[in-house]
Amino acid sequence: MLQHYYWDDQFLDEIYLKWKRQTQATMLEKYSTEQAKKKSAKAAKSRRSAPVGKKMHKHGADPHCFLNIEYKMMFDQGLDGSPSYPALARETHTVKDGSFLDERTEKIVLEVEQAVEEMLQDGSPLGDSQTDSTAASNAKRYLLNQEYIKRGKTEKGTVYGLDSVQYKNSSASVPIPVSLKRNLDVDMHMSGFETTISEVREDIAGVKKDFSALKTEINAFKTEVTWGMSASQATLNMILQTLQSQASTPASTAQPFQPQAQSQPQGQPQAPVQSQAQSTAPPPHLTTNNQSNLDRWCQELGM
Repeated sequence: MLQHYYWDDQFLDEIYLKWKRQTQATMLEKYSTEQAKKKSAKAAKSRRSAPVGKKMHKHGADPHCFLNIEYKMMFDQGLDGSPSYPALARETHTVKDGSFLDERTEKIVLEVEQAVEEMLQDGSPLGDSQTDSTAASNAKRYLLNQEYIKRGKTEKGTVYGLDSVQYKNSSASVPIPVSLKRNLDVDMHMSGFETTISEVREDIAGVKKDFSALKTEINAFKTEVTWGMSASQATLNMILQTLQSQASTPASTAQPFQPQAQSQPQGQPQAPVQSQAQSTAPPPHLTTNNQSNLDRWCQELGM
């Protein structure tokens, strides 16, 4: 409440007393007129009246507003939204032992709860509402409110047992049950939209996690390949250095065989001397021994 005037604390009691007297005087002046008396008598008669075959409407809220009771239920029970209409009707129309004060409210609440339980057992088009998830709770609350509006609608265009709650966010040009049903549909669509957004966010988080794991695996594979290539390159360099070292060694050439000439008796022709071809040993890097050394070196290196 916005405060327009301020005063010292020492004058608080005096100001409150004067305000109370002035308020009482104003109310007495207003409700002492004939018009106010007729209106009050008509309202009192309406409160004590009852439809044909039914008892007078009773509730246990006393002077408390149903809107305040609804908010208190939401706060005390830790609900994400407003309680269902059957839950509010139970809270405002029962005593401490749970028995109903009003027969009509009891009938509506029990019929609504039974109808919704049968829907959930047969499989509701809204999905599996018997789980403990937020979406399931909202779906069940939607069914309860929908059934209560349908069964609690009165001939005067109101919903029985909801009092001031039914006038919240209502329009004067639209009947109360229609306005409640429209607001209920909007809330349900928004709840489903929020659930979809939450699921999309979870999927994106899962994709990011998978991508991070894949990136880690790729980096590990690159490291392994790089290390393997470095090891192979070092091995090839060692082999090439060994081959170059062996190839630079001077080749050993065998001396040609020169047979000595034998003296021939005189009178006999001397046989021509045939010189054997000069044989030269092949280069060491092409010999069989060096080839076997290369094969043994490769085997030791695991190539």
